[in-house]
Amino acid sequence: MLKKYSELLIAVIKGLKFKKYKAANLPRLRGKCKINNSGSLSIGLNFSAQGKQIPIYITTENKESELVIGDNVFINYGVDIGCSKNIIIGNNVKIGPLTSVIDNNYHTLDSEDTLVSKPIVIKENVWIGRKSIILPGVTIGKNSVVAAGSVVVTDVPNDVLVGGTPAKVIKKLSINDGWIRK
Repeated sequence: MLKKYSELLIAVIKGLKFKKYKAANLPRLRGKCKINNSGSLSIGLNFSAQGKQIPIYITTENKESELVIGDNVFINYGVDIGCSKNIIIGNNVKIGPLTSVIDNNYHTLDSEDTLVSKPIVIKENVWIGRKSIILPGVTIGKNSVVAAGSVVVTDVPNDVLVGGTPAKVIKKLSINDGWIRK
């Protein structure tokens, strides 16, 4: 029966690319997770989304858009991921509630402004705190933590805690090799 369920789940979510699942690592979707896939969306093993209180929105805007979500990724309620060019979310990433990850400003400021999309890379073992905003062109380094309510406008190094508006390094983290964020 579980095999039929996984085949049904994959058939229902057309256009998404899932790795080959076993019963133990099917995606866990609780509540509402609204996916608008006009491009390429790849979701890794053990994906978990908790959209009970507020729906999660995951969007690839056009056929050139590519969104890659790694293994063991958790996305909490109210998260909005808008991809018009390229977003890569690494393995073991945790994204807190009400967070936005957008690779485009989606609006022009004036008549001379143009819409520009810049890729976002969130490396492995990152934790993004509640109500954070990750803006276009940012890379968040391996094992780093983005404090709640932060606005990330520049690259974040590996193994640091950043916070504020705009986000700045608060402290260096001590991360043992092979440690995985849970």
